[in-house]
Amino acid sequence: PPPGFVKLNFDGSLINSSAAGGFIIRDWTGRLIKAGATYYGDTSILVAEARALRDGLRLALQAGFTNIIIEGDNKIVIQALKGMIHVPWQISNIIEDIHTWQTH
Repeated sequence: PPPGFVKLNFDGSLINSSAAGGFIIRDWTGRLIKAGATYYGDTSILVAEARALRDGLRLALQAGFTNIIIEGDNKIVIQALKGMIHVPWQISNIIEDIHTWQTH
């Protein structure tokens, strides 16, 4: 990311109906700031991806970062976050949480 920004990468995983997600936050020099992973249990890949984003963003904001670049490979989550598509009901509460944090 550019100087003064951090980058949040997130991803989800699904194997045999067991979902997990994780994130990594790095500063503009590539230095690791925070990382995390969580087991989400029996859920969809869409929910796992969205929860991983929410988990990472929550930690970035709690650490005091406001200039955050978000990167993930799930097109639906990214487009829902940007308001480019109707938010699927499965992740509507998660996206709503994120939008609430962005306005404060």
